[in-house]
Amino acid sequence: MARVLIFGTGSIGTLYAYVLWRAGASVVCVCRSNYREAKENGFTIRSTIFGDHTFKPEIALSIDNAGASHNHHFDYVIVCTKAFPDSKPNPAELIAPAIESSPGATIILIQNGIGIEEPYAQLYPNNFIISAVTYSPSTQVSPVEIRHTESVRLCVGSFPAAKDDPRVAHFSELINLGGGRAETYPDIQIERWKKLIANATWNPICSLSRCRDVEFLSASPFAFDCAKDVMREIVAVGVAVLGPGALDGSAIDAQLERTANRAWPGVEPSMMSDMLSGKRMETMAIIGEVVRLARKHAVSTPRTETLYVLVSALDWAIQQKHPGSSGNLTKAG
Repeated sequence: MARVLIFGTGSIGTLYAYVLWRAGASVVCVCRSNYREAKENGFTIRSTIFGDHTFKPEIALSIDNAGASHNHHFDYVIVCTKAFPDSKPNPAELIAPAIESSPGATIILIQNGIGIEEPYAQLYPNNFIISAVTYSPSTQVSPVEIRHTESVRLCVGSFPAAKDDPRVAHFSELINLGGGRAETYPDIQIERWKKLIANATWNPICSLSRCRDVEFLSASPFAFDCAKDVMREIVAVGVAVLGPGALDGSAIDAQLERTANRAWPGVEPSMMSDMLSGKRMETMAIIGEVVRLARKHAVSTPRTETLYVLVSALDWAIQQKHPGSSGNLTKAG
């Protein structure tokens, strides 16, 4: 039986805890703000794929407690937290007790954005790392309930890139056994950029407009071209980083088709969910890193950069607890 630690029980962490629980794994979830509710009631999944279910994995208040309850050993330490590169301590540092007690554990990162793996590789050079990109639209509607739709697709690959590693295959088999759809890739960074085409477009657009993706496309005759132009900029940066041929227009078409095929009103991207809940948004990992790399490689991204500046200001205002308010500023005129 695989022994799994889930760090981060938002919508994605809860969903994959359920998938692995269905696969027969022994699952321990680290819950902080939702510890009491999860301990008493477990988690409820309302899914168009799995149906409605409540499940009760083992719940721990901290990484230290989780290790103690499992005799200090896990096969997989899965990080599903939000990616905040500037947070102190960051998630890579926070999982240290689990890695110390499970020195052979595989670290799996199911997080948004690009450039997320390096802190883990630096801190844990002797641990195998799997980087994963998920296409599993889900929303946390209460501390212990999520709604999920569309797919449970997980693209996985090793970091650094390596071909046909059996540890990637073993984890993929576990996901498939639990009802997910795992796909293995020799270079997962290409898949990260493919998802970023959608993520770095829809997350800021939907957060700023307060529209879901399908709603946004219906709101203006210029909306489709606006979104596509942002995606073109992201592809240009991706090509500069990954090399010629890594990405092309077909990746844009695939993401736009995926959105167009959704039922009204579309999906609520993670940054929009955080914005509506007054939580911090993953501005740097999802879109800021694109802007940084664009400047590094001298790629012009005026639309993407504008979105980043605006959504960063919105995120700042939310953290100041007065979004939309001018506070004590003197009124103009």
